[in-house]
Amino acid sequence: MLSAVQVWNPDDWEFFAQTLLHARHGPLHVQKIPAAHKGDFGIDYYCTKDAVVYQCYAVNEPIDIAERAERQKNKITEDIGKIIKNHVEVGKLFHGVPIRHWVLMAPLHDSKDVNLHCAKKTKDLRGTNKPAFDTNVEVIIQDLDNFPDDVIARGISSLSKVNLSIPMPSQSELDTWAAGSSDLLSNATTKLKKRATSEDLDDVVSQVVRSFLQGNALLDALRSGSPDLHEKVMTAVKSHARRLKFAGPQSNGSAGQILNTELDALISAVRAEAPSLSTENAEQIAYGAICELIMRCPLDFPNVQ
Repeated sequence: MLSAVQVWNPDDWEFFAQTLLHARHGPLHVQKIPAAHKGDFGIDYYCTKDAVVYQCYAVNEPIDIAERAERQKNKITEDIGKIIKNHVEVGKLFHGVPIRHWVLMAPLHDSKDVNLHCAKKTKDLRGTNKPAFDTNVEVIIQDLDNFPDDVIARGISSLSKVNLSIPMPSQSELDTWAAGSSDLLSNATTKLKKRATSEDLDDVVSQVVRSFLQGNALLDALRSGSPDLHEKVMTAVKSHARRLKFAGPQSNGSAGQILNTELDALISAVRAEAPSLSTENAEQIAYGAICELIMRCPLDFPNVQ
């Protein structure tokens, strides 16, 4: 099953993390340390009430598990070093109350190697015997799974740009879908004979299936992560489908001309309804929706003369 991953830039992730922490601790209990003036002590946000500090970090997705884990471990090492170096000033921030948790806030945590590294850095932090740190202080990593779905959805709805990364379906995923969707595959093959040569037909049909699966995976990610944005996108998709079923294609030209016209119209409609969705995601959803319309019959092409 394909899964989409939000592509974060550092500023967006830090802003988004703040909304999560406000929900957890309350807005009046979360403070930010600006990095622009003499560094940030290895801290982005902190809460004196709960004696916890947070450092935000998002890798540049898409990336594999091993590389993500390595970069997260390096970030933890770097910033634990900062907080130890600046322990006197950090202690002043907490009014002499020892810090109990140092947390790396990441969009995705999926490697036990990072947990083991946190345990190592916990030992290092405890071993400093500095009054700024509780004797049982812990270094941990948390991701979106540590927060309620409704809090995440509210945070995503406040973003100026939502950009999801979705992998191409593997051959095994294509084969699994094809085995359970013979009627849809047959429809697509019959119609696409009007567009592709016999030599290209298999590749064209495979591309239609890939686009359909990618588009559905993006819609699933929006449905769970940003219901408001999903509803806006589906408004555009359903409206386009209703018009196509009622009036037919907007172009009377060749199969290629019909596809171009329908794709351009749906991309524009999705972007108009959901301007915070990235252009790439709007295009991927439109491609997927058009491919589904081909497979489910509302969209057809003239016979080749």
